[in-house]
Amino acid sequence: MREHLITAEQLEMALADQQGTGLRLGELLVEWGWVDSAAVSRALAEQYEMDFVDLDAAGVDSAVAERLSPRDAHSHGAIPIRLLDDGRLLVGVADPTDVGACDELRELLGAPVSLVVVDQHAFNRALAGAYA
Repeated sequence: MREHLITAEQLEMALADQQGTGLRLGELLVEWGWVDSAAVSRALAEQYEMDFVDLDAAGVDSAVAERLSPRDAHSHGAIPIRLLDDGRLLVGVADPTDVGACDELRELLGAPVSLVVVDQHAFNRALAGAYA
């Protein structure tokens, strides 16, 4: 990780153990307590040249969130956050590696979308709050 969140030795250990666990590298580092999940999400956002949004600070517009069914939100790992001034929907995703997500979400939401990376734990809390 470019942010120097872990040492080279920790990275080597994690990479060696990763294959046996089935976890992604970031998940393993969080599980071991070496980094927090928000730091992993920020690093993923940088890696995929996307913006990171802190859902706990930004909040979710419940009327906008309702444009995506709870089932679709869970299955796509996405939550609509708010409507942007240009008419696009700002949508948070915890997994930016799903390259087809933007097209699928645009179709489901019936609007252009702008994807941002969000922390997995904040995403889970936002889903619970928006679809309670």
